[in-house]
Amino acid sequence: MKQVYLIGLFLLHFFVVAANNYATPGTGVKWDLDALVANAGGDVTFAAGVYNVNDTVFVSLNDTLFMATNAVVKFAANTYLDVNGTLIINPPTGVTFTAQDPASGFYGMRIDSSNTTVLRKLTFEYAVSLRLSDCSIPIDSCIFRYNSPTTTFGNGAIALFRSNPVITNCQFLNNQRAAIQGGANVNNAPKIVNCLFQGNNTLNTNVPQINLGATSEGTDTVKIIGNRILRASTNSGGIGFLPIGNVYALITGNVIRNNRYGITLNGGANINAMISYNQIDSNNTQNDPNLGGSGISFTGGTATSQQNTIVTGNLIRWNLWGITIQGRAKPDLGNLSNADTSDDGKNRFIDNTNATTPNIDLYNNTADPIFAQNNYWGTNDVGIVETKIFHQPDNRALGFVNYLNILLPLRLASFAAASRNGVVVLSWETSQERDTRLFQVERNEHGQFLPIGTVAARGGSSASQIYGFTDSSRTLTDQPVLYRLKIQDADGAFSYSPVMTIRDGKGIKTGIVKLYPTLSAAGEPWHLEVRSAKPQTMQILVADATGRQLIQVSKSLAEGMNYITYQPPAALPVGMLYISFKGEGIAQSVSLFRRP
Repeated sequence: MKQVYLIGLFLLHFFVVAANNYATPGTGVKWDLDALVANAGGDVTFAAGVYNVNDTVFVSLNDTLFMATNAVVKFAANTYLDVNGTLIINPPTGVTFTAQDPASGFYGMRIDSSNTTVLRKLTFEYAVSLRLSDCSIPIDSCIFRYNSPTTTFGNGAIALFRSNPVITNCQFLNNQRAAIQGGANVNNAPKIVNCLFQGNNTLNTNVPQINLGATSEGTDTVKIIGNRILRASTNSGGIGFLPIGNVYALITGNVIRNNRYGITLNGGANINAMISYNQIDSNNTQNDPNLGGSGISFTGGTATSQQNTIVTGNLIRWNLWGITIQGRAKPDLGNLSNADTSDDGKNRFIDNTNATTPNIDLYNNTADPIFAQNNYWGTNDVGIVETKIFHQPDNRALGFVNYLNILLPLRLASFAAASRNGVVVLSWETSQERDTRLFQVERNEHGQFLPIGTVAARGGSSASQIYGFTDSSRTLTDQPVLYRLKIQDADGAFSYSPVMTIRDGKGIKTGIVKLYPTLSAAGEPWHLEVRSAKPQTMQILVADATGRQLIQVSKSLAEGMNYITYQPPAALPVGMLYISFKGEGIAQSVSLFRRP
C-alpha cells in the first residue's frame, strides 16, 4: 500500500516588500476611513459609497485604524494594507475588502506584531492572503473567499508565521489553495472554532484545507474544534500536519466530509495529538486508494520515535480506508490495559471500503503492534471484525492489532411516533446501554431540529429497556413535524436515531411561500408569493450556512394571495442562505444560493 497525502508545506513563506507609499504618522492617532482619506494624499479616496485604496497603506506603530460602520474598501492591484499598529474592524453588519478589479486581485493584508488588532464581520476576497506575523488576534464572523495565493505574499487565505490567532465562526469558501496555512518549521498555534471550510484549493494542488506544521514555542496547542470541513477539490484533504518541530493538537467535534482524505499526521514522537469525537466520513473524492482516501492517516516515525496520538470516540465511515498507519507512527486507538481513560477507544468504523482492498477499517502497514480495543466495527461478530483489519494474520511482517474487547454500542431496537388527541407520543426500545447517559428529544417544525426534552437512560445493562416521551407543546399544522433522538454517552459522544414523521392534517392551515429565483446574484431582488388566511405581519429571517442570523424583516400581508418583491442587502455573503418565513399559519424554510 502506497499512499501520498501531503506535500507543499513550506519552510518560510514571507518575503520583504517594498516601502509603503503612505504611512500613518505614528503619533498615536485614531483614524477611521474618512480620516485616512483626508490624510493619505490620494492613496485612499472615497467615491460613490466605496473607499478605494490606490497604493499600499501602512498603519504605523502606536496608530489605530478603526472601522465601526459598514463599508466597502476596494484595493488596486499589487497593493495591500500593512498593520504594525492596531486595526479594529467591528461593523454592525460587515466590512468588505475586495479588489478594484477581481481579475487582477490585490495582495491583501499583512499584520505584524499586533496583538491589539481585532477583525470581526470582515469579508476578505480576491486577495492573495491575510498574513499574520508574530501576533495573536481574534478573527470572528469573517468570510474568506476567492483568494488566490499566486505570489510569495502568502500561501493560504490566512498565512501564519509565529502566530496564534483565535479564529471563530468564520467561513472559508473557494480559495485557490489552503484556507489556513502554516510553515512546516514555523511555530503557530491557531484556535479554529465553529468555522465552515468548503470548496477550497480550487487550483487542485496537493494540500489540505487546514495545512499546518509545527506549533508554537513550548507546549501551546493547536485547537480545531466544532468545524465543518466539507467538499473541496479532488486533490484536497481536510486537515494535515507535516511538521519540522513539535505538534500539540486537539482535533475534536468536527465534521470532516467529502475530502480526498480526512486527517493526516506525519511524524514521530514530535506529534502529540488528541483526535476525538469527530465525524469523518466520505473522504473518497479522488477515489484512488494508492494516493489517499483514509479517514485518518498516520505516517512517519522511527523505531525509537513514535507518535503520541490518541484516537477516541470518532465516527469513521464511508472512506476508502478507515485508518491507515505507515512507517512507525504507532497511534493509540484504544487501550484498556492502562489507567488512562482518555484512550479507551469508542471509535465507530462503518463501511470504509475501496475496490483494491475492500472493507478495511484499519490497515496497520507497520511492524509495530497497535492497540485498538473497545471500538465498534459495524458488527458484533469477532470473525467479521478480523476481516476488517489488515495486520499480522494477513502479512507476517506486520504488527498485530489488539482489537479485543469489541465495543457493543447502544442498540436502538425500535423508535415510533404517534399522534393522539393533539399530542405526540414517542416510544423507543434499546439494549446494550453500557455508557448511555440520556436521550435528548428533538423536534423539527420550521427547518431546524431543536431540543424539547430529555429522558435519562437507565444504563449499565444489556437487557431491553423501554422509554416514552409525550409532546403536547407543538402547534397543530398540516405540515409534517419531524422527531429524532440525540443519544448521548457519559463521555460526551452522541449519535442520532432515525427521524420519525407525524402528519395529522389538523389545526391551522399553513400558508405556502414560494421564493424565486433560488439562484440569486448580488443586487438581484427576491420575489415571494404567499397566501394568507387573514391580514397579518410575516417575519422573514435569513441565516448563513453556519446558522448565524443575518437579517430579520417584517412584511405586511393581506388576506388572500400576496406578491412581494424584496431587495436584500448588498452585503449578504455569497453562498448558501437559509430563509425562514413565520406568521400565523405560515411556517416554512427554503434555501437559496447567492452567487457573486
